[in-house]
Amino acid sequence: MAKDIFIIGAGTYGAVIADLAEVCGYYVASFYDDDSSKVGKTIFGKPVLGKLDCAKDIHAKANYAVAIGDNSVRILKLKEIIEGNGKIPVLIHPKAEINKYARIGNACIIHALTYIWTEAEIGDFSIVSPEVIVAHHTNVGEGCFIANGCRVGAGINIAERVFIGMGATVMTGVKKIGRDAIIGAGSVVTRDVEKESVVAGVPAILIKKIDKR
Repeated sequence: MAKDIFIIGAGTYGAVIADLAEVCGYYVASFYDDDSSKVGKTIFGKPVLGKLDCAKDIHAKANYAVAIGDNSVRILKLKEIIEGNGKIPVLIHPKAEINKYARIGNACIIHALTYIWTEAEIGDFSIVSPEVIVAHHTNVGEGCFIANGCRVGAGINIAERVFIGMGATVMTGVKKIGRDAIIGAGSVVTRDVEKESVVAGVPAILIKKIDKR
């Protein structure tokens, strides 16, 4: 019998995560969303409830998935759920390929047709989209988001909360991508990226620095 799972986020990505959860053998019970205009609507016939109040709404040991692309917001919500004794299962599409020597952290989401290579590591709370390759001995830090069709080379240290846009390539030879960096869609990264930087282009160059104050 399928276990119930609740999806946090009732936007289009909420539908994507609900679909993945079902493929992984879960039964989507309902959705939660902070947007009051979505309350009472349905996704795949499942009701959208209001904002998840982690202090009173968390069902102890129930399963949750957070469908939020913003890395910082997603990490915060996941940690609130865990502190409330909710469970965050790892969701790995059966058509993803995870090498037996790779490591997948807690509460990760791995979509279809992705390959995580030998000794690669995906940190807690990260999302890896369809048709991504993470090459051997690369470490992806906590709470990262790697979008569709990315290619990440070997031996790279990707710090926490990095966003890699659709179709971007991070070349082998790059040693580090700093925390909170953003790599634009279609970019080719050939050198290290400093923390809190937005880079884009072929080859990728610095577009701006992010003010995290």
